[in-house]
Amino acid sequence: MSETENILLQLAGRALFNAPTSFDPAAADWAALYQEAAAQALSLLIWDTLSDEERSFVPDDIKRLWEQYSFNCVVYNELLLCEQEQVIRLLEDASVPCVILKGSSSAANYPNPSLRVMGDIDLLVEPERQMEAVKLLQANGYGDVLDENHHCHMTLSKEEITVEIHKEPNGLLLNNNSESLRKIREYFSDAIDKRQFINNLPFPSDEEQAVILILHKLEHFMLSGLGLRQLCDWAVFVNNKLDDAMWAKLKPRLSEFGMLTFTEVMTQICIDYLRLPEANAPRAMQRDDETAAKVMEQILKEGNFGKKVDRYGERLFNDPNSSNRFTSFIKVLGNACREHWPLCEKYAVLMPAAPFVLLGRYMIQRRKGERPKLNLKKKYQQAGHDQKLYKKLKPFVTEPENC
Repeated sequence: MSETENILLQLAGRALFNAPTSFDPAAADWAALYQEAAAQALSLLIWDTLSDEERSFVPDDIKRLWEQYSFNCVVYNELLLCEQEQVIRLLEDASVPCVILKGSSSAANYPNPSLRVMGDIDLLVEPERQMEAVKLLQANGYGDVLDENHHCHMTLSKEEITVEIHKEPNGLLLNNNSESLRKIREYFSDAIDKRQFINNLPFPSDEEQAVILILHKLEHFMLSGLGLRQLCDWAVFVNNKLDDAMWAKLKPRLSEFGMLTFTEVMTQICIDYLRLPEANAPRAMQRDDETAAKVMEQILKEGNFGKKVDRYGERLFNDPNSSNRFTSFIKVLGNACREHWPLCEKYAVLMPAAPFVLLGRYMIQRRKGERPKLNLKKKYQQAGHDQKLYKKLKPFVTEPENC
């Protein structure tokens, strides 16, 4: 871990939990710290926690950049929250109930919710009402659906605002174990009925929010990159909501879903690196120092949603439930064909042609600048190291509860 990363983690711990810090502001590389905070989507949170004395050491050019960036984040957050209220009111007035996923539901657990940078609006509706919700938005200024074949949501935009209408939470595509997948989908089948209202906003129940957060983190950790902002979301949730009583109910669920080991590692990282008070975390959790250190190394390396690295295409080779990278390639490619060309799911005779159809689409999108360059040899080599780590986390593999 670099000194800049160490300072960033100290400041995040101070911002979230008032943890003490021990760094010399005169010796800090403030330009590097600003860049690292931006890559991890923590610029606003970190700038706010700096003292006047610490800010006096920030070079003027970096200070101007940081202040402007922070101001832009605050303005965008307010714009997004106002639009979110309007969209929710639109849906509720049409008797299409919804639940906020991530975003402001995560921000609500922060000491100052306005410091949690938001990206878009994610709303969960009942699966059979997804298209109804989409048409309502389109009738009120939103454009065409941007991702018609996505497995769990439809994305629409209006000017700089993006709304995702979900029929289920993110992360379930990762799960290739049909029994585990069935159990998780069944668990969320009544999420709308169990929603709670906080400040007139519809949030998931606390237990379901925990599962949503872990699913989302697991998806990004394995596919695109998990950053510190997502880690902070889990840390403040644990601090505010996840007491021993809730953990006693949640732990069997996570074990059944194959998410227990990943949850325990994420919580350990929050304690060790973000200074989450150990007294505020459930006591009956297992530690794995080696795995936690490797996961943290990857989080720091990749940044928010993989901003610092290129992981495009790596998903093909790192399926944790495959015996090797070759079988992973065959399995994930097949799943991708069924997801992105649904006709081959309905007509099995089309399956042999499906990879060529996807390749043709990729080449067209690549020429338009909509997709990055894909280097399969490089991704194959990178996935070898990652797959070993993923297997230790046992994603979606039902495991006995640890005592």
